[in-house]
Amino acid sequence: MSYQAEISRRNPTAILFLIDQSASMGRVCPDGLTPAHVLADAVNRLIGEAVLKCSKDDGVRDYFFVGVITYSGQEASDALSHVPGDDLLKPISLLADHPLRLEERTKLVVDGAGGVIERKIKFPVWVAPAAAGETPMCHAFRLAYQTMGLWVLDHPTSFPPTVIHVTDGEPTDGDPRELALMLQQLATDDGNLLLYNLHVRCDVEAGILFPATLDELPDHQSAQLLFEMSSRLPELIVQAARAEFPDRTIVDGARAYGYNAPLVEAIKFLNVGTLPFNLGR
Repeated sequence: MSYQAEISRRNPTAILFLIDQSASMGRVCPDGLTPAHVLADAVNRLIGEAVLKCSKDDGVRDYFFVGVITYSGQEASDALSHVPGDDLLKPISLLADHPLRLEERTKLVVDGAGGVIERKIKFPVWVAPAAAGETPMCHAFRLAYQTMGLWVLDHPTSFPPTVIHVTDGEPTDGDPRELALMLQQLATDDGNLLLYNLHVRCDVEAGILFPATLDELPDHQSAQLLFEMSSRLPELIVQAARAEFPDRTIVDGARAYGYNAPLVEAIKFLNVGTLPFNLGR
């Protein structure tokens, strides 16, 4: 069976985020937040949790290599360029040592007497929120393909790498479907690369998550385009999706796709896509 390879220092895997930072990602939602800020916080949280899971007595072990491509205006760029190294995918140990900054946040914790108290914590930030310009999605997918193509050549026995793309709009630089298909065809001995696509919006109504057929989607070009760009989920990920969304019916053959997802669902969708962060040993 595929998607069974052990994730270890000798055999790491890779996760690459593609984040739309076009102007529309800066719109203010009814709760006062913007998609740009919520998604940046979610990616920073996931990286921080991965650092903790890889932290052992001998230091941070490189079970994962992580990259973040942001795109807006006319280009796609490496959001982790402040981390040392020429490669876009960075070992998790380098990320641990080189956040962009530390922010002070307030966290509610149980006080041991039946109540909760506020506690100040340091929140590491690797990805800064931004929102400006157009939506050069093809640029982002082209850079992702170049990056992951080299990864699978260098790590032929690894757990297949993951690419998670988040957007709220349509590409302004062409049709990215061919590039997405090329990405999905990249593979290690353990299976094909997993490509997730998530379309987010400001709303509280439930979106469409992990559909298996086009019939489940509205008759809208952008909805169908992203569906065609998304991988079919292996059984391991289907089980994780069902656990994260127990009220949803997620069938075998579901796609790694969410459409019109409110931000609260977007965060849970990212939890499913980053399941490999829970598999390192």
